[in-house]
Amino acid sequence: MINVNLFQYFQKNARISDVNKRLKSQIWSSVVTIVLVEGKNLLACDPETRTSDPYVKFRLGNEKYKSKVVWRSLNPKWLEQFDLHLYDDGDQQLEVTVWDRDRTRDDFIGRCLIDLSSFEREKTHNFSEELEDGAGSLSFLLTISGTTASETISDLTLYEENPREREAVLARYAWQRTFHNIKDIGHLTVKVFKASGLASADLGGKSDPFCVVELGNARLQTQTEYKTLTPTWQKIFTFNIKDINNVLEITVFDEDRDHKVEFLGKVAIPLLRVKSGEKRWYSLKDKKLRSRAKGSCPQILLEMTVVWNPIRACIRTLNPKEVKLMEPEVKFKRQVFMKNVMRFKSIIIHFYEIGKVFQGCFEWESTLQSLIGLLFWLVLCYYFEVWMIPAVGLLIFVKQYILKTIAAPVNVSWDEATDSDIEDDDEDDKDKEEKKSLKEKLQAIQEVTQTVQNTIGRLASLGEGVKK
Repeated sequence: MINVNLFQYFQKNARISDVNKRLKSQIWSSVVTIVLVEGKNLLACDPETRTSDPYVKFRLGNEKYKSKVVWRSLNPKWLEQFDLHLYDDGDQQLEVTVWDRDRTRDDFIGRCLIDLSSFEREKTHNFSEELEDGAGSLSFLLTISGTTASETISDLTLYEENPREREAVLARYAWQRTFHNIKDIGHLTVKVFKASGLASADLGGKSDPFCVVELGNARLQTQTEYKTLTPTWQKIFTFNIKDINNVLEITVFDEDRDHKVEFLGKVAIPLLRVKSGEKRWYSLKDKKLRSRAKGSCPQILLEMTVVWNPIRACIRTLNPKEVKLMEPEVKFKRQVFMKNVMRFKSIIIHFYEIGKVFQGCFEWESTLQSLIGLLFWLVLCYYFEVWMIPAVGLLIFVKQYILKTIAAPVNVSWDEATDSDIEDDDEDDKDKEEKKSLKEKLQAIQEVTQTVQNTIGRLASLGEGVKK
């Protein structure tokens, strides 16, 4: 018995030693992912228009980032994401300053300090900060993840599942406790073990991969494994489920020296399709989730467990879907624009043909067709009841169910309009003053074309839904 205990003790110490050796190669200790959502009631720095052209600067230690400029707004919306890095002996104060863009010299609007040491790790926080001297407020989403401390609960090497905790989670979402906390839909546990066959992103034929796990607006990530195509992360993450219809997105990136990232692969798993407790390999796809990612059959080993309350989930489904704040901005693309135009054109033609049929009935172009239409109208007026209106909606459900059972299953793919290509929008500081007026005009044109493109896409989607 003593020999067995000694063996387990030395085996555990050996695992801890391996983890510490692996983590020492990572210089930073945590990643601070901050999403700049919006500002409210900012100071007006332009006396003529009584507005401002605000942008935000972030500084954490020696790292500095700057947001885009929102023109002529006191309640700007940015929806921009920035990744900063924490060091063991580094500063824990994140400085946030708001500025007004001006042609000569930018005006200072306000400032706030965010104490990162007060935030719980491995959890996404949604909060607002008031600027000094009543200059307005800023809203953020902040997550501190990628922690390298081996003693954290997120490390699978030392994690031991507690049966009592499991029973407590099951009891929390039992149907008997449905109305105790109606907004708490469920609990998701994601175990990220390792990946294999990744593409090489560095000159030496290797990569520095890390994994990002997203559910709605919650975003967590693993530590970076350096110079390998077969990383082993051994992390466990937990999420509170706010909508059972959400999709779990797991993306693998390569980290560069300047903290920029390169896409390596992605997998999207709807929560309703998760098989709890099943440990399996998932193939990594490209950004559009249509084909396999680059590399030698890249895949990732995951295990997920979902516990949820069906009644709470049904009630939540009846409410509007949560807006994903970290969704990348859809940029103007000629191909997407033309595709949306053609989609919208086909919808217009479809309704035009329906209108011609009705017009033909009213003008008695075909006697038989007009008689059938008249007879149908008389029967409808004679037997119509109010309860028949929702019955028509029920017929649509029946139609879709029949089509779904007859037709072969089709893989879900995202529309090209939601292409999340990562593009850098950093400004060239040297030519900033010379090209400023031209840049403002081009940006205005781009915003208009983006609005037209997205509006046509939404109208086409609405028309296609009505058509079905």
